[in-house]
Amino acid sequence: MHVISANKKIWLGLIILVLLAACTALWSLGGLPRGWFSGAAKSTPAAVVPVYEEGGIKQTSAAKDGHLTVYDGKEWKPQFWSGVNMGATTPGHAPGELSPTKEDYFRWFGQIKEMNARVIRVYTILPPYFYEALAEFNSGQKDPLYLLQGVWAPEEPLVGSNGQGYDVLQQDTIDAFKKEIKDAVQVIHGDLRRKAEPGHASGKFDADVSPYLLGWVIGNEWDPGAVKATDDAHEDMKPYQGTYFLAVSGATPFESWLAQMLDTLAEEEMTFGWQHPVSFTNWVTTDPLSHPNEPNPDEDMVSVDPMHVKPQAGWKAGYFASYHVYPYYPDLLRYEDKYQTYKDSDGKVNPYAGYLHDLRQHHQGIPLIVAEYGVPSSRGMAHYGPLNRNQGMHTEQEQGQIDADLYKSIYNESYDGAVLFSWQDEWFKITWNTMELDTPAGRRPMWRNMLTNEEHFGPLAEEAGASAQDTIVLDGKTDDWDRRKNKTSRDYPGYSLTVSHDEAYLYLLLKKKEGDWKPGEQPLYIGFDTVDGGSTKADKAPGVTFSGGQEFVMKLGGEQDSHIYVQSAYDYHTWQYGFVRKMMPWQEAWSHAENGLFLPWRRRSTSR
Repeated sequence: MHVISANKKIWLGLIILVLLAACTALWSLGGLPRGWFSGAAKSTPAAVVPVYEEGGIKQTSAAKDGHLTVYDGKEWKPQFWSGVNMGATTPGHAPGELSPTKEDYFRWFGQIKEMNARVIRVYTILPPYFYEALAEFNSGQKDPLYLLQGVWAPEEPLVGSNGQGYDVLQQDTIDAFKKEIKDAVQVIHGDLRRKAEPGHASGKFDADVSPYLLGWVIGNEWDPGAVKATDDAHEDMKPYQGTYFLAVSGATPFESWLAQMLDTLAEEEMTFGWQHPVSFTNWVTTDPLSHPNEPNPDEDMVSVDPMHVKPQAGWKAGYFASYHVYPYYPDLLRYEDKYQTYKDSDGKVNPYAGYLHDLRQHHQGIPLIVAEYGVPSSRGMAHYGPLNRNQGMHTEQEQGQIDADLYKSIYNESYDGAVLFSWQDEWFKITWNTMELDTPAGRRPMWRNMLTNEEHFGPLAEEAGASAQDTIVLDGKTDDWDRRKNKTSRDYPGYSLTVSHDEAYLYLLLKKKEGDWKPGEQPLYIGFDTVDGGSTKADKAPGVTFSGGQEFVMKLGGEQDSHIYVQSAYDYHTWQYGFVRKMMPWQEAWSHAENGLFLPWRRRSTSR
């Protein structure tokens, strides 16, 4: 297996993001604070961070006057929090393998600050050296990187392998989530020894990063089936009333469960004498708004309303709401009439800003952040969005520009922060319209599927190849081919062909031996034999006989006359949508490879 290198992409859109972020309300340290954090934990380097202390409670961040603020030594300063989400793994590893090293994190922190982000959000407890690297990186800095710490909810008790949602108010589920919450709090305060368990971080956590914690965001994107199952099973349940958090009158049982989990977190933090703002993950699917034009009933079936959860008077750090909001999903952004005419601060029609506006209006009085946003730069696309903000099929420049535009919309709709998804590309991810062919599942992290949009969100590109110097670039030059050792060459009549590959691509270097090659006048056909069988002839390559059975044929013609064709009996798209689902024309002749019929190569439908 190759050693994968992470090569930083330079985005036009991120330059714009930097300029936008520079216009936000900046804060600086100054004055004499009531207290200072000075590296009390055993392995935490010395730092200078102002800490507000009153009544035996320490704070560096708080939700105050409807904003997320930090203490600067004199007062609480609000700002717009620009951030980035960070995944837990690297290419060649499953998500639970937690493969990045301390050196990776330290390097990434520097790059993230160069991008003008001030916040890193993580979804779960990471290894001890992540927190050590954060403490060391922030040591002595007046503008540290802040952390939004996530706590992963137990998935199997919420949604089974059959996709069925379960009642979360089962004692086993409650106990499992409470344990993960308590472990996360102890991790942040550098006071946990955790036994090894597959898929979980373990070891000695003794780096106290509590001064750098901006807030907590617990849980995952809630499955509407689990929300409904919980609410239906406990219709007469009284709202939860805890020491630090409560569910208001009219709160659903699922919302009471969330209030209980937040109360658990608050109680655990208070054992360390600290408080930080708390929140839970939410998304458009379970938002509290009504979407009458949403075509998928599951997308507007249930609501989880952050306004139904409140902090008690003893929780001084406050509470905020956080949502994942993408411009292409669910479909309400395309079909909700009022969003098709909503004009943003620049006077342009902007459905994404229209939704943000309504969501902000609902959450009056508390801070609100978009904890995930962005579009991928994959070659494949899984969903259409308004204004061409689709789920994939963007160049990197288009991706950066769209991300910057989304960031601007979030800022201009009076939110308190925007956290880009995601820092690094993630090779293990799947997408609904490619996953059935992306097998075996255990090998997914080993190669980069250029059609799977979920693998291409990162401003940090985790590219295929042994190193940056070993990358093949399609630029008409051959010096990269001259350096590459992993290649095979063969002569054909009039041409020479060199072939190479990495974890993402098959590369072909074709050279004409004599004279200029004019593809528009001299089309060339190349066959690809991938499995047994196939056809030695192709109707799309008249007069050509291949040495063996082919599954694919590529025609290299003029600029508008170059194509890749797939042998009809091998064409999954036509078989699935024609023969099986009867959604498109089907011919019996297509099922016989010996007929030599080739069809345009197509992916599955890009709209569900």
